[in-house]
Amino acid sequence: MMRPAQPLRSTLTAGLICALVLSGGYLLYELGRLQGGYAVLDQRRVRIELQAALAERDAQTEELRRQIALLETSREIDRQTYAEVERYLGQLQARIQAQDEELAFYEGIVAPDDGVAGLRIQTLQVSPAASAQRYTLRLVLVQAIIHEHNVAGTVRLHIAGSRDGETVDLDLGDLAGGEAVEELAYAFRYFQDLEQELVLPVGFEPDRIEVQVRPSEPGGEPVSQSFQWSAIVT
Repeated sequence: MMRPAQPLRSTLTAGLICALVLSGGYLLYELGRLQGGYAVLDQRRVRIELQAALAERDAQTEELRRQIALLETSREIDRQTYAEVERYLGQLQARIQAQDEELAFYEGIVAPDDGVAGLRIQTLQVSPAASAQRYTLRLVLVQAIIHEHNVAGTVRLHIAGSRDGETVDLDLGDLAGGEAVEELAYAFRYFQDLEQELVLPVGFEPDRIEVQVRPSEPGGEPVSQSFQWSAIVT
């Protein structure tokens, strides 16, 4: 009568053995993962730490980008400020230079350097025009302010140079571009600014320019002066 319980006991025993085997296997699996550094808890902890590190790195990157943007903005502002200051200084220096030149001009009228109070050539300048071979000549005549009378007369110009290896001397009639101009007239009390367009012949190489100022009043002494072309071209 007791024999039927034997199979049931055998079944229970087999089931218990299977459960122990499965449990042991899982424990061995977890043990291997623990020994290999891949435990579930460690994995979660590492993931959390990595996420925190990434978040911190992103925050630092964003802060660096913000600082770079501020530096670039500051640099651009500084560049604009420096450019504005340099532009203003350039204008100021040009203004000071112009005032110095104007002051020197009037000092030459009031008190000439050599003490001579007669008629004189203050400046002679030649500036290239828009087209080739064309120049604008500017001649300033002065006399000391101590004079109380007007002066008048004419100015003749000669430009010496070379063309095709030969020496050439041209007067104002040759340089006026077809205009019937032989001389320039002047009439002033203290100073006068004369301008004349010059047209040089093709192939002509100027070397120097001779200026002759001839007063028309009796007893007036003519003034002659030679200028190197390279020294008066501006």
